[in-house]
Amino acid sequence: MNESLSFIKTHELAKLPIKNNATDSGYDVFCVETKIVPALQSAIVDVGLKFAHIPSGYWIKVESRSGLGFKHGIMAHPGIIDNGYRGDAGIKLYNLTSRDYTVTAGDRIAQFVLYPLAPNYFVNFSDTATESNRGESGFGSSGK
Repeated sequence: MNESLSFIKTHELAKLPIKNNATDSGYDVFCVETKIVPALQSAIVDVGLKFAHIPSGYWIKVESRSGLGFKHGIMAHPGIIDNGYRGDAGIKLYNLTSRDYTVTAGDRIAQFVLYPLAPNYFVNFSDTATESNRGESGFGSSGK
């Protein structure tokens, strides 16, 4: 069965998330409204989509677009969308600068990246830790 990532359109301006290039990791997500993301605050931005289907064996991570972060200090909330979620696909944006930022309908504001589900492993308590090369070496243990 050929499964696809599917959405329900909830706004007339909604666009399907797209990859600019076949080799890109993420699908760009577009907003459907003009909204101000206030300086040093956050705002939830409507993308006009609900999840209709996420392919079996996958989950989605919401990621920032590098250009918005580098050029404008705008970061997307890095949420995880589980395989069974069928709700709204709205994006929370954080403005890390001292100036308001305006997104406009049609702007690319985030990315959806699909990841394969990891196998289910048992989670349990243990009285001892297994041996490893790293051991308990923590922050800064690999050098500068």
